[in-house]
Amino acid sequence: MLKDIIMILSGIIGGYIFIKVRQKIVNQTKEVVGEKFSLPKFLSGMTNVTSSVGWAKDIYSIFNLRKVIIIGVILSVACGYSYYKGRMGAPVNLNLQGKEVTIKLNEHFLKIEKNGDTKVLDKDGKVLKIIKVKDIPELAEALRPYGFKHNLFVTAGGSIGNNVKKEAGIGLEWFKYFKYNLNSFITTAGLYPIGIGYNITENFDLLAGLGIGYEGDKRIYIGGKWKF
Repeated sequence: MLKDIIMILSGIIGGYIFIKVRQKIVNQTKEVVGEKFSLPKFLSGMTNVTSSVGWAKDIYSIFNLRKVIIIGVILSVACGYSYYKGRMGAPVNLNLQGKEVTIKLNEHFLKIEKNGDTKVLDKDGKVLKIIKVKDIPELAEALRPYGFKHNLFVTAGGSIGNNVKKEAGIGLEWFKYFKYNLNSFITTAGLYPIGIGYNITENFDLLAGLGIGYEGDKRIYIGGKWKF
């Protein structure tokens, strides 16, 4: 029970951190790229009462965006947790292409049936346990939809700040949130305390990061990420 509570809380906290980091990266990208102030656009936005777009933005801003984010995170965590718990109780199915295997485990036996079902038997052939996903820690961990972790990776790409640079580096993935993850890394051009990765394959992500260059400038990084 305690583990379930910790998992749910870590998902809510980590999901909220992920949303805030994403917003920070988007906002600083606008700052680095340079969004120039336009007086005509400002006056139009203040005085144009016939703009449907303007009204839509104002109505949307009435609602507390933080509440919307928190509700969204809680719902996604709840759905992910329910799916995860369902998968944990599923029997492990090992496809041996129609073959049947029995492996001795001290006084018991591990039997893989022709249909892939995996069971623990006693010496008389009585079924003691049906192996489920939760009984294999590595498999259970791989199926977690979110949670804190520590995967080392290398990265290569480019960044923009005072100038454009190619760079490469190494980092640590420290939180998983479905196909997204949070990272910290250092490269040949700067230090990136926060970054967001999106999983493309098992070992490769697209990576965006927010950091400071060795010349003191703010930098936005885009690149690839390869996990060890």
